[in-house]
Amino acid sequence: MRTNKAYQFISLAIVAGIFSAGFSSCTGKSSKKSSPVAEETIKQEIEEYAYPLPSAFEVTNMLNEIEASYIVGIANDPEKASSYLSEKSKAINLGIYTADLAYATTYNQKNDIQAFFKASETLVRELDFTSAFDQDLADQIEASMDNKDKLVEIVTDMFQNAYSYLNKQGRTELSYLVLSGTVIEGLYLTTHISENTFQNPKIIEAILFQKEPLAELEKMLAYFEGSELLSDVQEDIKRINAIYAQEEGTTSMTEKQVLELTETLTKIRENLVK
Repeated sequence: MRTNKAYQFISLAIVAGIFSAGFSSCTGKSSKKSSPVAEETIKQEIEEYAYPLPSAFEVTNMLNEIEASYIVGIANDPEKASSYLSEKSKAINLGIYTADLAYATTYNQKNDIQAFFKASETLVRELDFTSAFDQDLADQIEASMDNKDKLVEIVTDMFQNAYSYLNKQGRTELSYLVLSGTVIEGLYLTTHISENTFQNPKIIEAILFQKEPLAELEKMLAYFEGSELLSDVQEDIKRINAIYAQEEGTTSMTEKQVLELTETLTKIRENLVK
């Protein structure tokens, strides 16, 4: 979780800098040091709304680093974005497209980047939170197609802004659906990039890397026990975590676990994207 903590620290510094600069520009004088109460309020708000799990890029970068090939067609079909009708399916698949966008961006697949961004844009608009993003976001992405680092930065900000905005608007359950879709798709991609997953220690390492975030997500969802909107995905996350728990206390996985996890994710994911 070190990445998220680092993000929170950087965000705090940025907010503090903006606060200081704004005060100075309004008064024309150097601002006084903010009070401990104000600083604590800012810190608490950042911690409350900061993205709580490792980003999808941490997973897709691991896949890229082990030289796993980019698989065309493994991601959810971006043309299906407009076919999702319920709020639940829109939010879940926005999360799935978020992971797919990270996957395409990591491998610098320009056509897929544009397609998954367009799919995400469609669902964001239909879920009515376009205000979370810059109006020129599409132009920013287009202008950064040849600058992978900048593109990763823009897409990462998209993840962060969407989660933060939805929570600030009191739409926490919706934000958890998006988050769940992203986490499930990240693990789906990891378990389906090779026909010989168990024989590749690096892929197993990437699968195990996602164990802690999934456990954390289950705890987060538990706060909404009984929620009609979250009940199905909550059961999906529990099923996945139960497979991880079969060999609790170890830093490896059995072949049976890997096969069961792969099959379970196939079924869960098929149900989510249909």
